[in-house]
Amino acid sequence: MFQTRREKLVSRMQQQHVDIAILVPGPNMHYFTGLHLKQSERLTFAVITATNDLYFLLPQVELNKVDLSNGGVILSYSDEEGPTQVIQRLKKEMGTLQTIGVEFDAMRVHEQQSIDMLTYVNLSDIGESIRELRMKKDQQELAYMRQAVQIVEESLTATLPTIEVGVTEMEVAAQLEYEMRRRGSEGTPFGTIVASGYRGALPHGRASTKKIKAGEFIVIDFGAIYKGYVADMTRTVALGDVSPTLQNIYNLVKQANEAAIEAIKPGTTAQSLDSIAREIIRDGGYGDYFTHRLGHGIGLSAHEEPYLMQRNSLVLEEGMTFTVEPGIYIQDVAGVRIEDNLIVTNNGYENLMTFSKELIIL
Repeated sequence: MFQTRREKLVSRMQQQHVDIAILVPGPNMHYFTGLHLKQSERLTFAVITATNDLYFLLPQVELNKVDLSNGGVILSYSDEEGPTQVIQRLKKEMGTLQTIGVEFDAMRVHEQQSIDMLTYVNLSDIGESIRELRMKKDQQELAYMRQAVQIVEESLTATLPTIEVGVTEMEVAAQLEYEMRRRGSEGTPFGTIVASGYRGALPHGRASTKKIKAGEFIVIDFGAIYKGYVADMTRTVALGDVSPTLQNIYNLVKQANEAAIEAIKPGTTAQSLDSIAREIIRDGGYGDYFTHRLGHGIGLSAHEEPYLMQRNSLVLEEGMTFTVEPGIYIQDVAGVRIEDNLIVTNNGYENLMTFSKELIIL
């Protein structure tokens, strides 16, 4: 699997006359090598050459995480030695390079300074090619995403009965994260959002010490990680009866979510889906209160290509995965968002989410 992915990247590198690609810890390294690490003070690289050779430059404390059955040569260093000697070894192996491909949006100055010890002429951004390759998921990736979705749905089901008047948003978030961990989540891809009442108007309203009151909407946006793959779910629930105005807002968001999803198929553009949802909310009188894009890609990252937004003419293809999450946010009053995770299939779509979108009143 990883070898096949690297072959596709190497083909792009050869077309672009890139001699080597250097990946830092993160989703791209995971995608092409299987090595799942986070950036730290210890220098770590994966190097893929235009002849499809693979090198790992990493500290000895991470050696046990490398699976060489996927190929590769290890250049390691101890904390006492530091990485300078192994960079010199890599320099000798690579010789004089014309162009090195790096991830402009992920590489730090610390890492670039180490690359500058190699002999090369140009640095090129390899990120766009990688983003294009990662957009279309294979069956193994989809299986991991389905498991992540099962985790979030089961965890929300277990958490909802614990929500009552006087409970804080942080307590709800903690319960939710506990339930996800119990079911195998490797952590959370972003800070859990539990935003009740007026705080629901904050699209990224991380859980606070605010106590939840009767008659409020609660926006719950959270994620799980399984085998590195993310599920990202939002549901808005009510604690007790809410006003007819809030119910109307909820129904508009639900209608926008469902209409956009029904339009998903190969050949549809990202911006057209955004327009479908946006028009419904605008015609309902709340166009100015839908303040973000309709959705974002999802996979090894919580936010990746494709982005469902205006001015994105990208044509959707089978295997692409993304969220659909329209929302309405009224400052100092309330907010509503409903978010599902979708796959583009050969003749339409598959919604990974099965959780009800009918308004749940606790």
